Amino acid sequence: MVYCSQEFRHQVEIWVKAARRQACIERLEDSDDFYASVPRVRGAWACGPTPEEAEAELESALVDWVLLKLGLGAGDIPEMGGIRLTADL
Repeated sequence: MVYCSQEFRHQVEIWVKAARRQACIERLEDSDDFYASVPRVRGAWACGPTPEEAEAELESALVDWVLLKLGLGAGDIPEMGGIRLTADL
């Protein structure tokens, strides 16, 4: 399935921005790197040398995560920012 409509991209963008607002960022133990994740989005995470870079990498990971979930037809994508993403968009 190819997701390319302008409306779809807009919905994903809103979803990702809302998810980023819920990001938890912490310094990794025994490392100078930072770890970023969203508690309700299991499996999407990122690391970076600064909190800002970890959060920016997280945005890319969130896009990849949601596109994979949609491609698999998964129904466990949490609602973010009032957006409920489903495979039938």
